[in-house]
Amino acid sequence: MSDNAKFILKNPTEITRKLNLILKQDCLITVSFNKGKSFFLSTLLDIDTKKKKMNLDFASEEQLNKQILKATPITLTTNVGGVAVTFILEKVSKPLLSHHNAFILDFPEELMWRERRSFYRIKTPLQNTPNCKFILNTHDEAGNDLSYNLKIDLLDLSLTGTSFAYDPKLYKSDIFEGIKEIPSCSIMLPGIGRFSTVLQVRNQRPQKISAPEQAQIIGVKFHKLSGAIESQIQRYLLSIERSRI
Repeated sequence: MSDNAKFILKNPTEITRKLNLILKQDCLITVSFNKGKSFFLSTLLDIDTKKKKMNLDFASEEQLNKQILKATPITLTTNVGGVAVTFILEKVSKPLLSHHNAFILDFPEELMWRERRSFYRIKTPLQNTPNCKFILNTHDEAGNDLSYNLKIDLLDLSLTGTSFAYDPKLYKSDIFEGIKEIPSCSIMLPGIGRFSTVLQVRNQRPQKISAPEQAQIIGVKFHKLSGAIESQIQRYLLSIERSRI
């Protein structure tokens, strides 16, 4: 787990937020035990944030339901819009006075939340496209200060960054030349809401290799997003994925 240490969440509030996201998105969970030799697919049924408990649906095979009650440890893995999620529990239990076919799970003390950036980066829809608004402070070739109030549609989106295009011919110069950071940007995700963040400019390239002086694509990284904002982005990514399916 040492290579994955930076992806491990230990804050109880953050873990609770992630578990609720898994519940709301009805994510399929792989439950494995017996050193990975036994497993079944399941989903979370509900979460009690006060008691730090959650209910997990039974397996379809009764034999597995009996085996898991004696197993330790138990590994649960799922995928939330391209984010690989893993947590380990010492045991699961079954309610004594209940007819519900559900196991009782304690909240994990640690949860690995690892984004597969190269695997999951969506192209934004052509209609109702998310956008970013910011003031770009730059200067022209003569050194004169310039300020532009920009609103630009996003081309793609991931949990860690985005990209957008602009045409230098609309301005007197390449207004993004030398820009390393945009300190205040407001991003609108349709159907989800707006959030503010700092953008770190990572790359600039022509939209078409055959026309290097025309439209440019600017790739940016989000700087230190809060867990709440990550959840907003996650909800948007999943909504687009489901609409396409």
